Amino acid sequence: MISWIQHHLIRHGRWIFLTLLAVIIIAFVFTIGNTPGCTTDRSNYQESLFYGIDLNSRLEAGEIGQKVSLSAMLNGQQFRSDQQFQNALTGRIAMLSLADEIGIPAPSQEALAEYIRTKNAFRGPDGNFSTDSYVNFVDSYESNPRAPKGLVIKALEEDYRIEQVNEALAGPGYLLPAEASAQARQSRTKLSLATAGLAYNDFQPEIEPDEATLKAYYEENKQRYEIPERVQASYVLFESERFTGQADEADEAELREHFAANRADFVAGYEAANQTDASSDGEEAEAEGDAEPEKQTETVTFDKVREAVAQSYAEQQASLAANEAAQAFAYQLYRDSIELDSASFNQLLNDNGVSLTEIEPYTEAGARQRALSPEMLESAFALTGKRYYSDAYEVDGGYAVLIYKGRIEPKIPPYEDVAAEVATDYSTQEKRRLFNEKGESLKSELETAVSEGTAFAEAAESLDLEVTSYESFEVKDAPSDLNRSALQQAQSLNEGEISPMLTLRGTGTFVYVKSKEVPELSEEDPDLAQTRTMLERWASFTTRSDLTNELILRGLPAESTETAE
Repeated sequence: MISWIQHHLIRHGRWIFLTLLAVIIIAFVFTIGNTPGCTTDRSNYQESLFYGIDLNSRLEAGEIGQKVSLSAMLNGQQFRSDQQFQNALTGRIAMLSLADEIGIPAPSQEALAEYIRTKNAFRGPDGNFSTDSYVNFVDSYESNPRAPKGLVIKALEEDYRIEQVNEALAGPGYLLPAEASAQARQSRTKLSLATAGLAYNDFQPEIEPDEATLKAYYEENKQRYEIPERVQASYVLFESERFTGQADEADEAELREHFAANRADFVAGYEAANQTDASSDGEEAEAEGDAEPEKQTETVTFDKVREAVAQSYAEQQASLAANEAAQAFAYQLYRDSIELDSASFNQLLNDNGVSLTEIEPYTEAGARQRALSPEMLESAFALTGKRYYSDAYEVDGGYAVLIYKGRIEPKIPPYEDVAAEVATDYSTQEKRRLFNEKGESLKSELETAVSEGTAFAEAAESLDLEVTSYESFEVKDAPSDLNRSALQQAQSLNEGEISPMLTLRGTGTFVYVKSKEVPELSEEDPDLAQTRTMLERWASFTTRSDLTNELILRGLPAESTETAE
């Protein structure tokens, strides 16, 4: 049996682990925040219907989420953020709803078989469809006990219908002839450019505002210095070391199981501890003129690290006991409806041998800048005077329960409290303003010098600007070191013109067009035909994308659309 499992993992491991990853992502996205708990006020479940699908339902949205992840795997796509995943999920629901509305049927067996052959996930080493790859994929995916049987085929059938809808929405891709011609001519335009730059960091004007100026700036920008709402809270810490030695002594079987589960850590620790001894032996052998000893890989057995395993196991048990004690504390507050600062509350603290530790008031944005668990600190913003205790969270040294005390309303501090910050902000803004003024002045000087016959490079260097030249090139083959914003600016200039100063990567940059040749293209030009095809596809894509976004917006619950607006 074990050999069969090993063989199956070796053969199908990649897809199994991808599947497990997808399941974990889905579980995270659709369960966190939607399940009522005993420590928050979110006890009233509300539907969130989107084209008949309850997005707050773990069962309904969970299966669709699995198909979204599966579809991405089939097409070689990756979700780089939760937002991309959510967009794909709502888009899938909207497209399938539209497919039902306009009567697009499921594919026939022949059509589905042909569609399957187009999927990247089923290609063999030669790049063509492989039956073995298809069978392996399906077997691997459905070997996961959490994956519903037949989900791969169901996802493929839905993908087929969605593609039919997309083709209908996209249309032929309407395009004016002049658009393709203008784009093709632009890409074939020949340019010779020069740029001149002034580094922002090298620009150091004297800025010495008096206090009246700073106070006036503060009055105009008071809202910038507002301190957001803050939470007042404490926490109760259940230290793991308090529970050390309270558990029964581990037997040999438990220690060996702990060693097997964490073998890599124990091996690494053993090798690190013995590396110094091995290095010393090698140095002694070299000093005596002996040949370098042959390196042998030492097998780290349980007996060699038994002491470390026992210590690690004891620490783990102490941590588990601290977690259980913290959870029991929070549960008793809930079960007995104990009020904050009541006699029962103080008695519970005494019974557990713990006390309250104050937390300096903090904002929601500042929760992740503290040494305590960010998740625990953030949980306070879901608590109220009635539900004033959090779940147990792991912190340094044990587990803690946050105790919510109240909120401090947003306030604008007086000028004296933020004088240094005001001075910094004023200087930053003033430097930016003076830099832009300097840019206007330099442009005027450059234009005057060029109009009088001075070469642009010579005029720019006389103004202490750094000059870079780019000799004749076509826009489509622009030099890689030419900033794309500068190139775009150059395309809007005529020959001999100088651009306004552009701030590019911390440098104020002027673009000078030394020469510009715009070609005339015939209708038979291959570049024109290629550009026309590209723009038609783009027009088709944007049409489909706009319609899809409109469908998604229409299907969102009323409160979601109000928030978006």
